[in-house]
Amino acid sequence: MTYLQALYGSQHLEITKNGKDGAKGRTNGNIFLSVFIMLVVFVITLGITHFSSSANHEMTSGVQKMFPYSTGKAIGKLLAIPLIAVIYFVVIKTAGTERNYKKLVEEFYQLPESEQSKANQKILIPFFILLALMLVFVI
Repeated sequence: MTYLQALYGSQHLEITKNGKDGAKGRTNGNIFLSVFIMLVVFVITLGITHFSSSANHEMTSGVQKMFPYSTGKAIGKLLAIPLIAVIYFVVIKTAGTERNYKKLVEEFYQLPESEQSKANQKILIPFFILLALMLVFVI
């Protein structure tokens, strides 16, 4: 089972179990995938700035020049909202197309039930690893 099969298939399965339209699983999957990609970008950026003092200085001074009177919270919102929007747009045009979603869900349902039950683990373990790495780099 691929990561995308697990992501979109498990979303479809959970939504249809509740008697709702399974097509909403595509939206949920696209949002999750966008957040996952954004976490990857943040972890890579934080890792580079954590291990390289010159990269840290360049990035910090660059952000301070762009937003001289803003707080860190405001800067985070200004940078994160456009980034997630761009990533989401790329996801819905590539991996998250309706045709691809249907294909991945069909492949997911062809898998044995024992493998289908492991889909959430396959999705959440990498997500929480990235989240933990991000917290380690921030602290």
